[in-house]
Amino acid sequence: MYFKALLVSLLLGLLLSAPASAHDLVTSRAVLVDDSGDLELQAVLRSEFKDAGLILVGGFTDAAYWLRITVRAPAHGGPFELRIRPTFLDEVALYEPDAARPGAWLRRTTGDRHANPDRPVTTLGFLMSPLREETTYYLRLKTTSSSLLAVRALGPADARADDLVRELSHAIYLGVMLSMAVLALLGLINLRSRLAAVYLLYLTTQTTAFVALNGYLAHFLPAAHAQWGDTITSILVVAAAGTGVLFYRNVFRDYAASVLGVRVLDGFLLIFIAELCLMGFGQTGLALQINGNVVLMLGLLAPVIAVSMRAGPARERRIICWLVWLQAVAVTIMVMPLLGLISARVEWILDAPLGQGVVAAAVMCAILHQRTRGLVEARRHAEMEINMAHSLLDAERKRAAEQARFMDMLTHELKTPIAAVKMVFQLPEASDSARRYALTTLDDMDAVVERCRQLDLLQQGRFTPRREPCRVNALMDEVLASCSAPDRLRLATGPVCDVESDRHLLKIVISNLVDNALKYSAPGSDIDCHIERREGEGQAHIRVSIENQPGPAGLPDPDKLFEKYYRSPHAHKHTGSGLGLYLVRHLAELLDVRLSYDQVHQRARFTLWIPA
Repeated sequence: MYFKALLVSLLLGLLLSAPASAHDLVTSRAVLVDDSGDLELQAVLRSEFKDAGLILVGGFTDAAYWLRITVRAPAHGGPFELRIRPTFLDEVALYEPDAARPGAWLRRTTGDRHANPDRPVTTLGFLMSPLREETTYYLRLKTTSSSLLAVRALGPADARADDLVRELSHAIYLGVMLSMAVLALLGLINLRSRLAAVYLLYLTTQTTAFVALNGYLAHFLPAAHAQWGDTITSILVVAAAGTGVLFYRNVFRDYAASVLGVRVLDGFLLIFIAELCLMGFGQTGLALQINGNVVLMLGLLAPVIAVSMRAGPARERRIICWLVWLQAVAVTIMVMPLLGLISARVEWILDAPLGQGVVAAAVMCAILHQRTRGLVEARRHAEMEINMAHSLLDAERKRAAEQARFMDMLTHELKTPIAAVKMVFQLPEASDSARRYALTTLDDMDAVVERCRQLDLLQQGRFTPRREPCRVNALMDEVLASCSAPDRLRLATGPVCDVESDRHLLKIVISNLVDNALKYSAPGSDIDCHIERREGEGQAHIRVSIENQPGPAGLPDPDKLFEKYYRSPHAHKHTGSGLGLYLVRHLAELLDVRLSYDQVHQRARFTLWIPA
């Protein structure tokens, strides 16, 4: 469908080339630049003019331009029409010889600040009666917009043909824009697409600006308020450019284009807001000049950003990229004459907005087409998988319920016997060694049960951090005092500060690491614990490291260390669940604590980085 939009753009170009072939009665054009803008007609008549091309290109300037034209009378006599484009010019004054007073001149004005009953539908102009076979006229242009002026003189038949072709091309353009609006609206309804909403906004401002720039707005305004047309047109031009940047910013963001490029577009949006503020303070010419330069920069920058797109299907990105490049060419062709950077030798350059508008429509059409196709494909897959998903969901619910029942049973059945056996072995009749062994075994069993309970709480999402100030070295002292072999632990601390964390969960993390080090270290070896404050990457951390010399079980596999139920092959002589380090990893993530494991000089080291 987007290729159809491009064919429409080509058709518009062919239609707009037709008026250029109409029989132009202007035989010569010459220009005079009035830098001060103060010259009167008598001074102009004595001044030297330079030859001018078909289109006068002056850019944004405070100067006034005088155009001297010689017009040949129509072959069959009668009146002719003086056609002036573009229609957004503030004021064009016509000076024509006064037939009743030789040597005197009559003055008439047109422009988007003036009501002019002789004005054709899509151009500025005057209805003229020739005085002789060839007559010289003077036109004075003074405008806050770009000083871009094309003048032709047409007989009645050629004028009607010119109107017909131009109105037909505009009707085709507005039809394309309307169809794109319907497509975008469907995309907004069916896809819930933010991009479609932004495009609708862009389409609205682009279309209304097109209507205003081509003179249609003047036919809806009261004659007493004709000057409103100039103000409304200027606002719409800035709004169309701003919403265009907003549209492409969203396109590039959705397709993961360069972050820097998207940030530059954000800066352009701020510039457009500043332009509206300038217009509010009466600096419309400056605002429009800035707007033209920003649009030109966008035309040069957008293709570069488009090349950097990384997300989405490759074919889709390729189509969008080519369309963005095509629109960049249209925008450049349109803006450079407005800024006075290049001369324009053909009149259809004034209709470049039609081409770039259709290409923008093709960009959105391509995006919506691809996304709609993707949505249809996704729905097809969803229908195929929905029954399987229900089955898996039922199975998962049964498994979760069974696991919860198992944990309740395990907690209930083991906790009570363990407590009873502890009490029995504490009686005086049992030997000290037997009592110690029994208590150690029961403590290990208790630890297994406790870790299973903690895992169940974690999987049910019942561990909700309650952050409060806590001191890590005090927490470490509590852990060391309650561990099975506090005499084997060597603690070194530096200056530290309070951290915002869940004291209970952080204690579980540290306790598990200390218990793991004691259980799997070499018998009788020391466990080194270090606490210190570290600064790095703009963030302060409390670094807690626990390091031990490996025992008979050896060093664990770093790739499997934090997996559920993983235990080293030589570690099974110790009572354990394989859940301790798994819990440590997930609780650390819950607390936003970075956990790492290193093997340093054949020693195992676990490190916690706690945000200070």
